[in-house]
Amino acid sequence: MPENCAAVSQDRGSAPGSPISLASTGDFERVSAHLAAIVESSEDAIVGKTLGGIVTSWNAAAERLFGWTAAEMIGQSIRKIIPQHLQHEEDVILGKLRAGERIERYETIRQHKNGELREISLTISPIRDRGGAIVGAAKIAHDITARRRAERKAEEEARAWQTLNRVGQAVASQLELERIVQIVTDAATELSGAAFSAFFYNTMSEGEPRYSLYSLSGVPREAFSNFPMPRPTEVFGPIYRGEGIVRSDDIRSDPRYGKWPPHFGMPEDHLPVCSYLGVPVISSTREVLGGIFCGHPEAGVFSERAERLVAAIASQAAIAMDNAKLFQRLRDRESELKRFASEREQILESERAARTEAEHLSHMKDEFLATLSHELRTPLNAIQGWTTVLMQSPRSEKDTQALKTINRNVRAQTRIIDDLLDMSRIVSGKIHLEVQPLHLHDVIEAALDAVRQSAEAKKLRLHTLLDSNIGFVRGDPNRLQQVLWNLLSNAVKFTPAGGRVSVVLERVNSHVEIVVEDTGIGIRAEFLPFVFDRFRQADASLTRRHGGLGLGLSIVKTLVEMHGGSVRVKSHGENQGSTFIVALPVSHVRTEEPRAETQEKAAANALDSMELPRLDDVRVLIVDDEADGRALIARILEGRGAQATCAESAAQALEYFACERYDVLLSDIGMPDMDGYELIRRIRADAPSTDRDRLAAIAVTAYARAEDRQRSLLAGYQMHLAKPIEARELIAGIASLLRLSR
Repeated sequence: MPENCAAVSQDRGSAPGSPISLASTGDFERVSAHLAAIVESSEDAIVGKTLGGIVTSWNAAAERLFGWTAAEMIGQSIRKIIPQHLQHEEDVILGKLRAGERIERYETIRQHKNGELREISLTISPIRDRGGAIVGAAKIAHDITARRRAERKAEEEARAWQTLNRVGQAVASQLELERIVQIVTDAATELSGAAFSAFFYNTMSEGEPRYSLYSLSGVPREAFSNFPMPRPTEVFGPIYRGEGIVRSDDIRSDPRYGKWPPHFGMPEDHLPVCSYLGVPVISSTREVLGGIFCGHPEAGVFSERAERLVAAIASQAAIAMDNAKLFQRLRDRESELKRFASEREQILESERAARTEAEHLSHMKDEFLATLSHELRTPLNAIQGWTTVLMQSPRSEKDTQALKTINRNVRAQTRIIDDLLDMSRIVSGKIHLEVQPLHLHDVIEAALDAVRQSAEAKKLRLHTLLDSNIGFVRGDPNRLQQVLWNLLSNAVKFTPAGGRVSVVLERVNSHVEIVVEDTGIGIRAEFLPFVFDRFRQADASLTRRHGGLGLGLSIVKTLVEMHGGSVRVKSHGENQGSTFIVALPVSHVRTEEPRAETQEKAAANALDSMELPRLDDVRVLIVDDEADGRALIARILEGRGAQATCAESAAQALEYFACERYDVLLSDIGMPDMDGYELIRRIRADAPSTDRDRLAAIAVTAYARAEDRQRSLLAGYQMHLAKPIEARELIAGIASLLRLSR
């Protein structure tokens, strides 16, 4: 019996109430066998040993963890699995055991039979005989190698970001070029794992571009003093020209290497370089300022991660060098500027004016986009609204199909407007994700519902194969639905009538993949690398068959990458269909976490299917400077029994409010003389206290940005509806604010 199981009492005369009292030898043997089975089946290594460190028991988990069988270890010293440099630990452990101490979760390193080191957590307890004397120890070892590796990786990432932040702060505060390049060179060595790194500055010598050594890290400057500076060879050329990054696991076997005389490779006595990484440093004016070069004598040192980190450092260096060069020019002119104070003031004033103009242009761009959205959405609101109204009345089949076609094209136009605004937000860095637990099945189904009408119009088959075992992930449900909608709408648009569009959801290793495949016109091989480029289209001619701005797939790529994923495309060529694969990282989310996107989808489905409440005797004031918009909303509300009054301006609305009481205010925002924000503020301020909170106010506007919604709510509206509005959404919104029921 293992020594660590010897605590079971064999004394048949034990007093009642003692921990274990066995009635017979058979009972004792059964308990012993049971305990031995528990020890043997444990996932953790359980080892018994004497106070001299001699192994007395060794379970199956110990064999798996350390590689030695029980036969090989029992009777041997436990020191057999302790690395030589940690042998002293056993003396300390045995000393504590003899003193009766228990050792809890002691993390250390032990050696596998094959020589591999394993990180483990040890819990060691003394074993006593019936008389209370310590006769041995029971040791439980848990393998923490994987956990510690993950922790080190996380720490490494944290250190990398800390270093990047530190480098960014350091170079941002520096105006001395020499100091900047030394900081970035040291950082490149640290983050890439290079044996040494160098920063070469781009210069012209005898009409030929050359690099001049600026800073070194990892080796003394003398290591390069006897070698000529690099030239635009096939290896160095791409860096000189700013064409991109060059990374090689073994530069000596690279076909571009060793073609230039007189060295035809590495100069004699040069530092040994096998792994090579070169990253250009490019200014905001696209001037190649220089390059960061990292080397290591071993092969395969530089990973994609190292490449990204050094590229980030190069970007920081470019900005800082631009600033340093600007500062240097200003400092060189300081003596002149002192003599020409008025000229200096003019220069400073022009700089201030330039900054003011830049801020003004940025503000004008935002205003233009808001106005563009307003001007495009306003007519679409009337078209879509009246189409919806007309579709609710009995019509011939041809008229119904015509109205459906108009409605479908209005929604497509609305999506183009949204794509333009989204692309503007992406370029300016103003797009944000609202991350939450979500179910990808719901996102896919919502996207399919959005394109189903268009697919049916072309008699396309929509086929889905969704893995039911994929649980929750984290993401922004609206943005992921936008990704799927873009891919599906493209598939429907480019697939001829009678074709098929398939959606597959499956788990692949550590991520999930959503595959959208169609039997459409396909993509030419030469265009595949540019599919996700902004404003790029395979057919941009005047005679092209398919419309669009070429923004959808660029937005898809950005949104997927913001989720930590990737998107790729496959096609065998023209008329052979296309396949888009979206890969998203798996995020373990507890199933009891809230499913906000599921609740929103259920609410949307309920809104589509429910019978909306009547608005009988509800008094509504509609304020809109567009006659078509006023008439549309009035028609929708009167159809549900509401009493609708229309005002063509905010001033007229205030006159109406002075004479009448209304239950609901529906107001446009962009109106002449007085906008909707000022209108609601004045109504709230002038209304009696009893009416101030009673009035339900909804902003119905073509200003549809997130900041527009926030501004509406802050001004005093309780709800913000973007044009083109949905009639059911408008009615449901009024009913919810008035607490009406069906």
